[in-house]
Amino acid sequence: MRYKVFLDTNILLSGIFFEGNEAKLLNIMEVDLITSEDVVCELKIVAKKKLKSLGKRPLEIALLEIDKALYDVEVLPRDVYKDKLPEAKRLIAHEKDVPILAAALYADVDYLLTGDSHFFTDEIKAIIKVGTTREFLDEIGK
Repeated sequence: MRYKVFLDTNILLSGIFFEGNEAKLLNIMEVDLITSEDVVCELKIVAKKKLKSLGKRPLEIALLEIDKALYDVEVLPRDVYKDKLPEAKRLIAHEKDVPILAAALYADVDYLLTGDSHFFTDEIKAIIKVGTTREFLDEIGK
């Protein structure tokens, strides 16, 4: 079975810059990885904030590494999931997570992978399967 999986910011950040389950996930061939323009923007903001003290060159390398890692990830532009924003707003209270949930709902994914506790509510889990990378990898036997 081929899986469609939406990746939240923290999953991408861990997968790109650290060893572990998230890095493993980014290399699994039978998974269609999807994220959104909002996630990519947040990812780059977080990277800049965390790495700015290292200097300009390491930051440029980190941003290039993000772009390289996203090459095999479908990035949904904001305008395609904007109609899902009202539904997402009803489901999640944390404002910055609304566009992320809207994009995942629009993409009609099999899983939304995140480490953000705001997504692990009964209301959200009733419409979309939310889990951690470890849970997903266990479920697909990887």
